[in-house]
Amino acid sequence: MSDYTLLLLEATGIQDYVFGSNDLGQNIGASELVMQATGNWIGIALDDLKIPHNLKTNGKPNRDQPGFFTGARAQVIYCGTGNALILFANENDACALIQLLTQRALMYAPGLTLARALHTGKTEQDVFPRVLADLHIELAKRKANRAPSAAFTGLGVTAACAYTGLPAINQDREGRLISALVAGKLDARNEGENRLHTLFPDLKKTGFDDFLYDFDDLGEEDVSSYLAVVHTDGNRMGERIENLGKQFTRPDQNEKFIQALGEWSDKVTECTTNALRSTVNQLIASFDGEKFGGKVPLPKSRDGKKRLPFRPIVFGGDDVTFVCDGRLGLTLAAHYLDTLTHETLTDQIPFFARAGIAVVKAHFPFSRAYELADDLAKSARDYIRAQRNASNQEDTLSALDWHFAVGGLVRELDEIRKREYTTSEGKLFLRPLRITQPEKDRVHSWEAFARVVNEFQTDEKNWVGRHNQIKALRDALREGTLAVEQFRKAHDLAQLPELDETQPDFRLRGWQGKVCGYWDAIEALDFFVPLKGA
Repeated sequence: MSDYTLLLLEATGIQDYVFGSNDLGQNIGASELVMQATGNWIGIALDDLKIPHNLKTNGKPNRDQPGFFTGARAQVIYCGTGNALILFANENDACALIQLLTQRALMYAPGLTLARALHTGKTEQDVFPRVLADLHIELAKRKANRAPSAAFTGLGVTAACAYTGLPAINQDREGRLISALVAGKLDARNEGENRLHTLFPDLKKTGFDDFLYDFDDLGEEDVSSYLAVVHTDGNRMGERIENLGKQFTRPDQNEKFIQALGEWSDKVTECTTNALRSTVNQLIASFDGEKFGGKVPLPKSRDGKKRLPFRPIVFGGDDVTFVCDGRLGLTLAAHYLDTLTHETLTDQIPFFARAGIAVVKAHFPFSRAYELADDLAKSARDYIRAQRNASNQEDTLSALDWHFAVGGLVRELDEIRKREYTTSEGKLFLRPLRITQPEKDRVHSWEAFARVVNEFQTDEKNWVGRHNQIKALRDALREGTLAVEQFRKAHDLAQLPELDETQPDFRLRGWQGKVCGYWDAIEALDFFVPLKGA
């Protein structure tokens, strides 16, 4: 019988590590270090250990190269997305890799935590999908039981880092003192920039030189600038992988399962990359020579480069996080999700996903903005689950949710919505909204929302330039149906914009039952810039 060891690696605490600073350079470098620690560094360590492997120089597995079942000592099944799965011929090689990766992380990525779970068994006895499921359970336990680490705070004579308060070891470009944690991230920024540009090799042919460099570069002089943090994640990805594993229930199918799992991972990366490229192309197509969508200017330039008001921070797996000008967040997130639904994974099912969009002031704590975006993505996930349970059908839904934290955010999302977005009439907000299959719930569809916003923004007879009138409608919606009817009569409006032709009360009273139809659209007017074709 053949021995094997299956090693599962994961970078943990990514939220604090990647998004813990408002310095975009640190965010980019931290994201790159997460990718390298679970990608390129594996190949480097295996080379140092003289263990033959199947990683190419770009850190991606070579599916055509002989693997474990054809005599190789190490076969990387997937890697580089914050986690990795590697099949070894013996446990000693796996332990040696763990040791080298840990040393490299301590040296080049202080503050980054790696967790692992491994299993050693016999290929003729074990069924790999079951082994992998057990490894995920073990890894979750290890992360939950891990003792929190505390950084050394230095001595009384130690200079403090300007960003973290930890002992400083160097200075950044502006002469600010920085700790080893910050230095490691900044040192990796250029590699992160290079990885992004490999996804967009033709960017300069479009007339643009680069992506957003600094949050302070957004917006216009003497005008408050806003940032959109967009976090997206695939729906039921774990369940879909489990279903993939159910096709391989015998030990003699282990090799086929490994191949199928690797192809699944490659396809996920391909799909999200395609959607990201399409989103960037959509943004570029909307540029009229001065502004995007006729409203959003180019980011301020300190080096003469023409930059997009957009920057992917986490990408390569099923979860993608990007930042952009606050007025572009909703449109670009919707385009990204819509593009994904036209991609098909190896199980021949479309790639459905959800997104959370947090629109905040440019100097709002970035970690809190990301946390809010993550909470909003979870809200969209809960909506998707509820719709699935109600229809008793397979998940064929992509959705998004958002929040404008323009005045700061000091409470949890649920509490804010209960206190500020709920009246005796019902809920003021419609969110989350569905991207796919709008005909199944017109009122809660992105299509209807975008149409209503467009009417508010373009109907010169009733709405354009009438800020006080729109504000009066918003106040009437909060007061209830009678106030909305009085508002219409006072402003000589036969009806409000059409939301759903089958529910006429919306146009006459602003509400249908306990549902308010127009609050979301009114609130979004200053933060919604439609783009061509989006």
